[in-house]
Parts: sequence; C-alpha cells; structure tokens
Amino acid sequence: MTAQKGAPEMNEESHPTIVIVGMGPVGMTAALSLARRGIPVTVLEAGDDLATESRASTFHPPSLQILDDLGVADEVIATGLKAPGFQYRGHDRELIAHLDMSLLADYTNFPFRIQNEQGTLTRIIRRHLEQMDHVTLRFGAPVERVEMGRDCAYVYLPGDGRAPSYRADWVLAADGAGSAVRQSLGIAFEGVTYPERFLVASTTHDFLEDFDNLAYVSYVYDPEDWGVLLRTPTHWRVLFPIGEDESDEVALSPERIEERLQGVIALDEPYPVVHSTIYRVHQRLAATFGLGRILLAGDAAHINNPLGGMGMNSGIHDAHAAAEAIAFAFEGGDAERAVSTYARVRYDAAAVDVQVNTQKNYEEMRERDERERAGRKQEMAEVAADEERCRAYLMGASMLSSFETSRRRMRRGLSPVRAAERRPAGQMLSDAVRGKTLHVATLGEAEGAAIYLPAGRVVWATDHLVGVVDSIEQPLIVGAAGIAADEAIAIAERAGVGAVEFSNAGTTASDTSAAIALAHGIRRDVLVIGTIADAADLADDTIIATGREYIDAGADFIGLHGVTDPARLNMLRRALPEVPLAIWGAPEALPSSRQLALAGVGLTLVPAAAI
Repeated sequence: MTAQKGAPEMNEESHPTIVIVGMGPVGMTAALSLARRGIPVTVLEAGDDLATESRASTFHPPSLQILDDLGVADEVIATGLKAPGFQYRGHDRELIAHLDMSLLADYTNFPFRIQNEQGTLTRIIRRHLEQMDHVTLRFGAPVERVEMGRDCAYVYLPGDGRAPSYRADWVLAADGAGSAVRQSLGIAFEGVTYPERFLVASTTHDFLEDFDNLAYVSYVYDPEDWGVLLRTPTHWRVLFPIGEDESDEVALSPERIEERLQGVIALDEPYPVVHSTIYRVHQRLAATFGLGRILLAGDAAHINNPLGGMGMNSGIHDAHAAAEAIAFAFEGGDAERAVSTYARVRYDAAAVDVQVNTQKNYEEMRERDERERAGRKQEMAEVAADEERCRAYLMGASMLSSFETSRRRMRRGLSPVRAAERRPAGQMLSDAVRGKTLHVATLGEAEGAAIYLPAGRVVWATDHLVGVVDSIEQPLIVGAAGIAADEAIAIAERAGVGAVEFSNAGTTASDTSAAIALAHGIRRDVLVIGTIADAADLADDTIIATGREYIDAGADFIGLHGVTDPARLNMLRRALPEVPLAIWGAPEALPSSRQLALAGVGLTLVPAAAI
C-alpha cells in the first residue's frame, strides 16, 4: 500500500483501476470490499487525515453483516457498545415502548445495534488497507471535477493542470452531500430542507443514573422538545430541534445548551459538555446514482434526517452494492447493466426504505395533535407487547428488510453476463417482489402484478404465448411440465414470459434440479421457479435438502406446494434465505400478508378450477 500526500507527478499513463473519492465510512467500506476481491483501488481524501469529528454512531445489523464479511466487524463491536434494543419515551420521559432486537435472532447473526463513532470504523479499515499492496490512500487530494470518457472516467485535482490527474476504469463518489463529483456531472440533487436545525450536544454525564432501564438509543416524543438520547463509547449525545426564531449563536451558547440539557433531566450541577454543533437537515436524492462509469454513494447520492440512524448505514449498503456492480463488470459482465442495476436498486432503497421511514419518524416525534399522539403511543406499546408485530417493525427499523431486498435485486440484476435487449417481464416481476408478497391468480382471474398459467393447459408455441402476453398488462408465469427446459426457456424468452416453473411432480428432484440448472445457464431474463411438489406432506429435512439443491442449480424462487402454515414457512425461510418462496393455496387458507412477508413468501399462486 502507498500512502501519499500532495500531488504526485501525473501523466497519460496514470491509470488506476478504481478511484474512490472520500475516506468516510462509505468510501472506506467500498475500498476494502473491492480490495479484498483483488481489484486495485486508489482512495482520495480532501483532508490531511481521516475525519475525527463526531458524526454517525449507530451500526444496524445488516451493516454489521457487511463489515463481518470484510473481516472488521469484531473490531467495531469490541470498541463499541452493544445496544440490544431501543426505546420510545414520552413528554415526562416515561417509557412508552421498548423494542427488543433479540426477536431478530432467527434473521441475523447480529440482533442488536452497535453504538460507535464512524471515525472508529474508518480508522479500523485504514489499518487493513495499509497492508494491501494494490491499495493507494492519498490525503490532501480534493477532487475538483470528473469527466466521462469512453469506457473510463477522468478525475481532475487542483494544481494538476489541464491533463487529468487520473484516468480510471471506474469512479465511486463518496464525497458527501456537497459532492464535487455529482456537481461536476450536473446531476440534480432534489428534495427539501427542513425548517428546523438540529443541535447536538455531547456530555459525559451518564443518563443511566437518572432513568430506570434506559436504553442506549431512546427517542423522546414531545411536541415542544422532542429529541434523541444516544450513548457512544465516550459520552451521551443529545439531539434537539432548534426553532426557526432562534439564531445559531443563541442555540450554541453555553447558557442555552445548559438549559436544553436541564430539560432532559434536572441536575443540581451544570452538565459537562464536551462538544456541540448545529446542522441543517435535508431530504434529498440525486436524480441518478450512476452515469457512465461513475457511481454515487452515501451522502453524495442521498441525505436524510438522522432519526432512525439510517444515513450512514444506507451509505454502507450503497458501498456493498457498488462493489458488487463494479466487480460484476470486471468479471466480464455488461458495464451498462452494472450501472443501471446499481442506480435503480439503490435509488429505490433510499427513496422507499430510508427517506419514507425517516420522514415518518420525524412527523411522529413532533406530532402536536393530542389524539394522534395518544394513538401513536398506544400503537407502539401494543407493537412492543406483540412478538410478531414487534418483529415486523424491527425488520424495517433495523434495515434488514431493506438490505435483503436490495441484495436480492442486485443479485437478480447482475446475474446475466449479457445485457437484455429490452426491459422484459422477468425484470419487471423481480422488481415487483420487493419485500412484499405478490398475490397471483390463474389466467382470467388476476388482478395483481402477474398471472400464473399451468403448463398442462397451454399449448407450448411461441405464437400462442405471445398472444397471451399481449392480451394482459402484467408479467406471465408459466408452468413447464412436459417440455424440455431449454425449449421452455427459449420459447418463454421469445414470448416475453416473466417466469417459468419447473416442478418435480411426476419426476425426480434430481431431474428437476438438472432442468433448473439448464434453464439458468441459458436464460437471459426469464425467472426460474423450482417447485417441490406436495411439500406439505414431506419432512422438513427433505424440503430443505431439495430446496438447497434447487438454489444451487440457480432457482430464483423456491415453490412449496401446499405449505401454508406460518410457523413452518418461517422455519423454511430461515433455512433457505437466499431466494423468496412461492406457495400455492386457496385464499382462505393463506396466512396474513404480514405473516407471509415475514416468512419471505414472494408469490402466492391461487389456481383456478378451469381455464
């Protein structure tokens, strides 16, 4: 590894494989992920060293999983504080609800949050990168602009003249909300700025002495003085809103900070304050997260309010997905597909899973209507008391649902090496199954996003299927019994079918697995469903072994014929977590939508008596 400061001599032959702009948690996570794949990386940082100021401090379970895969989670956990749950408290700081994250133990190896400063993570990763010969860390290197070239990108630093400082195969911009990369590309950064500013005051006073069973992360519902209490390894961090009529000078004055802290809990002596800052809060999204060979990640791509601790975490998830996209292209995959998949999937995650949730948190915490506030308090108390509802809530709050959806969509989008000629039904169907259950009926009865057509009732001819596809608006799912896998896929691709189902009904699981493998190997876009016939009558071990065989062969869904018991579905989902499940059954026999979603059921298929 070479560490550089200042501007080295550049020339036209300077061609690092990847340039990452920014050494925050997003840029450093991406650098380590690519470097561990053996891909040369140059990381540029505008400052003379890693940032040390107090910023994000919460690591959610999927972020810990990413860091664990990179070999650094143990160090982050060892230097941080484990938060096994979080709380909502009321106007008088009374406990409204305690959300116990141990309920997620069946879904993650990290059923907790870790409270640790983001600067700790970047320093840990730096130590690992410094041991790698194919990594260059360059400080004092602010990027002035980037330009798109043909199959490359040009990076310009101040003082390097008119010639580009770097010619890179790929550039990942992780240079924050004021991203020079994004601005130089002319990518719009649309959204709103909140009327409030936030004051963050850090104190070494231990609030654990003042509250019974106070969690390390506690949200205070109070229309006049709502806020957040966060414990870090060295201090408590308290977040307050600042009114529009209060100046920054007044809000940051020691007297005003003392007044705000005394409002949390009154002390006989002044609070020991070690740090305070003010920042404005925005909800903004870049118009696109990818352009040419340049990807945007973290705050360069999206910013949101901090309620819920999703900002840094979603950026780490961006880094994980960006590394996958770049690695896919390096391994021979279509570069345009890599960019479009990353941009679409991570934009959706930021818009749907992060900004919607953080805006909801913001509105609920500052709600002034007493009836609405009372209703929300009651709802949260009921959620905390009901394991199933609490688990569903935690799947969203912990970002597990968001990350699993993103990971599945990235894998699906990057699976073919060749780019599809058009945006076909298979991709539409994959995108429709986004952390929810899609209810599918047989031809003629469908009102949802797909139609299931059993193979025994259809003539396998391209013209016939094209006619069926043209007569409906949504993707078609077709059963492939009685036809060779290669022929079924070829016809389905030409006809624009969304998915083809292969079942072991009337044959063996091994033969079905072979058909799935053949279909997976030649398909360009159509999804492959591997169905276990009469699964309701089989032993769990048999289902798991068969499902594992189908997944290894390349199935995008595992079909479980006749299995509708929620507890059994949950168990099977945990045993086969890589792909969504598809189940058959009459509507009255199916579990609730919430139970289906928790069990990872992506499709429910309701067969008709006749077509």
